[in-house]
Amino acid sequence: MRSALLASVLVFGALAHGQAHRDMEVNSNLWISHWGDHRVSDHWGIHTEAHWRRADMGLHWQQMLVRPAVNYHLSDQVMFTLGYSYYRNYPYGTFPTAFPSWEHQAYQQVQLNQPIGRLRISHRFRMEERFIAQLNASENDPFAGELDRYGYQNRFRYRAWFTVPLSKRDRTGAGVFTANLYDELFLNFGDPQRLDLMNQNRISALLGYQATASMQVIAGYLHQNLQRPGAAAGADLMEVNSTLHMVVVWNLDLRKKMVQAQP
Repeated sequence: MRSALLASVLVFGALAHGQAHRDMEVNSNLWISHWGDHRVSDHWGIHTEAHWRRADMGLHWQQMLVRPAVNYHLSDQVMFTLGYSYYRNYPYGTFPTAFPSWEHQAYQQVQLNQPIGRLRISHRFRMEERFIAQLNASENDPFAGELDRYGYQNRFRYRAWFTVPLSKRDRTGAGVFTANLYDELFLNFGDPQRLDLMNQNRISALLGYQATASMQVIAGYLHQNLQRPGAAAGADLMEVNSTLHMVVVWNLDLRKKMVQAQP
């Protein structure tokens, strides 16, 4: 855990030193999310995910995101995912975009679960193929944009998540609190015209509560560094975002119900 955090700090420190001319913007955001992995057989499952993201602590839209996917459980420790993401982005902050825009993604992912005593570590590796809408000003509406084309980018993400139960009771049982810490790194690649390899980094500390066997509520603080090339009147922009993040995790096991439903 300390190695991952130290590596993230060193990389961003070197980046800030080498890119001292970049402008900086500080924002306060509110994110509300749903995550769910639902088993339909021993190996197959469905992933559901949605994010409601607001700027200025909830006063204005920042982003809306839905992410359905299919999971393949190789074992309890290894899960593969193939999915799709839709982003709806809105102007916010001191350097807003000209218009609301959108993005389509295909992504592939592997998640490795590593229990060590009471500590549970989850490593998530994700590859994204991004199709980002490029807009021109609309002739009929100065506050809206018209689609010109889709720009293509690749992005790799790695997340290390650490969970420790705060009770001596079974960590999967209802009524248990958990401490959660994660760090996620986003890297752009594949485009020789883009020099901003580091897209963003997120570090978060959250408190979890297992309300039922299938539902958990998590809430806490998320610190995000986000690079936006050319966003500050032509100059590059580094966003430093402090975010209150609340998540409802709802994981259903439909295997028994499906077996009982068979004649």
